[in-house]
Amino acid sequence: MDFVFLCIRVPKSGSKSLNDALNAAFAGQQTFFLPSTDNWDRALSKFQHLRYQRAKWGALMDNYGDPRMSRAFDVINAKARPGDLISGRHFDYPFARQNLKLPGRIITMLRDPVARCISEYNYSREGFQKRLFFQRFDSGLKTKAAGRYNLLGYVDWLLEHREVYGNIASRFMGWDGAAPLKPYFAENVFHAGVLEDNTNFTAILSEKLGRPVNLPWKNLTKLREAEHADAQVRHRIEQIYPHDFELYEHVRAG
Repeated sequence: MDFVFLCIRVPKSGSKSLNDALNAAFAGQQTFFLPSTDNWDRALSKFQHLRYQRAKWGALMDNYGDPRMSRAFDVINAKARPGDLISGRHFDYPFARQNLKLPGRIITMLRDPVARCISEYNYSREGFQKRLFFQRFDSGLKTKAAGRYNLLGYVDWLLEHREVYGNIASRFMGWDGAAPLKPYFAENVFHAGVLEDNTNFTAILSEKLGRPVNLPWKNLTKLREAEHADAQVRHRIEQIYPHDFELYEHVRAG
């Protein structure tokens, strides 16, 4: 083994449970932190870019005592050894690969893009409604959209900005929608599965790693205003995440 493991957290795909499970499984080895890299709101708002930078700097200070991303990679590249784990928040594979000296291999879970979009809507809407009125200003754009619209309106908003928010899973995994999936996975992915079959995902991963991986997934969103997507909503979601549907089906098929 000549690579480090990368916990690639696709939002609303059981990613917190995955992160916790891997950190527990790698308790006897070195683990390193990376902050989120999903700064896509910046394409629409300078204020949102500042929000992202504030969160990133805070996370880096907490973990490395320094707000610079370059310092985090200095530490990782100096100390990481093959077989160690890099986890943390929602960082993408191309970003990690570009900055790491050691090769990295992905461990990730995907989710049906329709279910993922509905979950994101419910999660974002709940978060918006929990905030006090003056706190809502300091929210992400998708959170604000979920707080303002019903599910169809939210999906219409995403579709209008699909060049910013489309193909989320594919972007986190670094797949451009054109490269043949089988060789791409052979070169870049250690293990991938789907949330809908997380028991099988952890069983195979445990066997590959030679250690137990336990993933008791829980959906903590209490407010679930939307449960299902009608044909109108599904058609829009298919336009927003075409690569993600292909990626999901490839992983689900094994």
